[in-house]
Amino acid sequence: MSENMTQHLAEHVRDQGWNDRVAFLADDRAWTFGQVFDGAARVAGAYRAAGLGRGDRVLLALPDSMEMVWCLLGAAQAGLVAVPVNVQMGREDLARDVAAAEPALVVVDPDTVAWLHTAVPYPTTGAESLVAGEPDPRFADGGEAPALALFTSGTTGVPKLCFYPHRNFVGVRRPDRVAEPRTVGLSLSRMYFLGGLGVSLFTTLEGGRTTVLSRPRATPAAAIELIRRHQVTDLLAQPSFLARLLLEPGHAEVLGRLRQVTCAGEVLSARLRGQLVPILGERLVNVYGATEIGGIAVGRPAAYGLPSAIGPSFEGRPVRVVDADGHAVPAGRRGELHIRVPFATRGVARGSLVPHQMTDTWWPTGDLASVDEDAVVHVHGRLDDVEVIGGQNVVPGEVERLLEGHPRVLEAAVSAVRRPAGDTSLRAYVVAVPVAGSDGSTGGDALAAELVDLVRSRLSWYKVPHDVVWLDALPRNGNGKILRRQLRADGNQFV
Repeated sequence: MSENMTQHLAEHVRDQGWNDRVAFLADDRAWTFGQVFDGAARVAGAYRAAGLGRGDRVLLALPDSMEMVWCLLGAAQAGLVAVPVNVQMGREDLARDVAAAEPALVVVDPDTVAWLHTAVPYPTTGAESLVAGEPDPRFADGGEAPALALFTSGTTGVPKLCFYPHRNFVGVRRPDRVAEPRTVGLSLSRMYFLGGLGVSLFTTLEGGRTTVLSRPRATPAAAIELIRRHQVTDLLAQPSFLARLLLEPGHAEVLGRLRQVTCAGEVLSARLRGQLVPILGERLVNVYGATEIGGIAVGRPAAYGLPSAIGPSFEGRPVRVVDADGHAVPAGRRGELHIRVPFATRGVARGSLVPHQMTDTWWPTGDLASVDEDAVVHVHGRLDDVEVIGGQNVVPGEVERLLEGHPRVLEAAVSAVRRPAGDTSLRAYVVAVPVAGSDGSTGGDALAAELVDLVRSRLSWYKVPHDVVWLDALPRNGNGKILRRQLRADGNQFV
């Protein structure tokens, strides 16, 4: 078995006889598996001709596209480290990530980030020139060498780079990973994100399915059009995207035809779960994981009565819940979730730093969780999101789930605010469901009072929001996670 990630995938495709099968639908044409690896070999040759050497980082400022596929696989083939980034970020954030990666080359998409050609002190090129040359059939050694680096989401600070070695992608080929006939996938989670990359690239190449690549970031309306046009069978999206998709005309008919809808990247709220399960039933899958370690648990929400339930941990990844002293707690009791993983990577601040990696370790997730007697993992919130009100700890997720159960609430977030008198209390930030005929989604004083009364009737006094601020949308990062730091920083302007 090859220890180079790209060689391993190419050999797998060849052994399965898939070279002439359609792998990707992108830019209004079909691309075969053979064309995937031909393009990767051309890019690998271009990287080598440009003088790039083993371990150099190539930053891919590209949208989801064949260019992204070729440039990423070509980097691994040549022994380089591919670093895909979010081209929808603002200039300041993107320039920050480029500087942190310290790349030997930046591959720039001219339609979205052409400004990078003159704005960064690193060599830049367009993907089209890399694909234009002759294919180089050579494969660099892989094994423990890094093949890929991804930025963390940055929800708790500045994003950091997590490195992944070739060996992580050279595993035992399981027959159950081969896709069913006529499987067409679409990931609305982009390829700079571990979940999106895993589904769009690795699930395609390991399972032999066809995947739709959307160069522009899809809106809910555009996603429905893509699903219809390409007869998509399997969809991956963040819960916040699915919530907006449910507001689109025709969503029930489109979702009803899908074989599977997988949500990942953020918490599946009780409200959204209650909307999706009647439509999808057992076809709805919820995945819980982290950039540093990959998948943690997976399950089908329709099988569980509690919205906190995710499902059992992934095969070969035992979990435990520990108290503040690090002692394991009994089933059903809350504490920090730890998971035993074969590999974990802590993010580093700069690409030139030695990757911080661990093997066969218990990883603290930082999540407040419990595991019930059936080994189902329940997630209740982030430990670093816990607010202290009146000397009492408050997990925002508990209040948020209650608020999102109200029919007029699309999504909600809760954080602590220091009041003028010096005391601290909760504030709810709410996005209301648009009402036909209204001039926007603002909820108003009556709905705010109703929401506060709802929490007061169900929870302890210190968990009751003092006030409600209406927002058009919650602040989220590119992966769809709520930016609680921004809510806390902006909170006092509403006092």
